[in-house]
This record gives sequence, C-alpha cells and structure tokens, in this order.
Amino acid sequence: MNNNFFSRNTTNLGFAVLLLVVLGCSCPQKLSEFTKKSEPSTPSPSNTATVPDKPTTPTPTTPTTPKGDYDLTMAKYSQLSIGMPRSKVESILGGPGTEISSSKGGGVSFSVNKWQGANYKAVILSFKADKIMSKSQVGLDK
Repeated sequence: MNNNFFSRNTTNLGFAVLLLVVLGCSCPQKLSEFTKKSEPSTPSPSNTATVPDKPTTPTPTTPTTPKGDYDLTMAKYSQLSIGMPRSKVESILGGPGTEISSSKGGGVSFSVNKWQGANYKAVILSFKADKIMSKSQVGLDK
C-alpha cells in the first residue's frame, strides 16, 4: 500500500509540473496580446485652464504597412542575415514590423520585431544594437 501511495503522488506531481510548464510557456504571449489590446487610459482632469486648440497642419508621415499586410516570401527571408542593420531589413520586408519586446542593458538595446503576413505567415527577428541577432519564420514556402 505504501508503494502505491508514493506512485500516485509521483504521478500527480509529474502531471502538476507538466501542466505548469505548458501553461507557463503560453502565459507571457497571451499576457502581451492582452496588454496590447487594452484601451489607453483617459487623462485625469487638471486644475489648469485649457487653451483652445489651434488649427494644426498635418505632418507628412512615412508610409507604413498595416499589420498583416506584409508581403512575406522565402526569397525575402533568405536575404536577411545575422548582423544586417535594421534599416536594410525594413527596406527588404517593407516596413518596421511590430515591436514585441525591447530592453536596454549595459548601453546596448535589444528588441524583437514581428512582421505579419497573410495566411499566418510571419517573420520574427531579434536585434542587438539595431542589427539582426537571430531570425525565424513561420508559414513561408520553401
């Protein structure tokens, strides 16, 4: 009986650990998706008088590709190489993509950007000091 008790507890413990690993792997992604969808907070009222808005002239902006509209191909992905500057990447892929994560440490910046295409195609690049550090793709035909 004592051996059966430990066997069940070991099985239950193994299942609990596996469940935590599986949930832990998907939680950061779901959390980042949730925070990106949240609405911006409204500014709190202030005690200062407001000045009427002056008419503004629109400033020219750089054309960007809407999310999911990047024309991603294996040929373009193959042009990307480790160490390539971000500016060259943006010219190959057609824009800056969406920043997934960024940090700065020791005077060096790190970021991860994702370019989303049609039919679940995606290119994900990590940058160190604005140069490709790693690359991956999903759904591109070989």
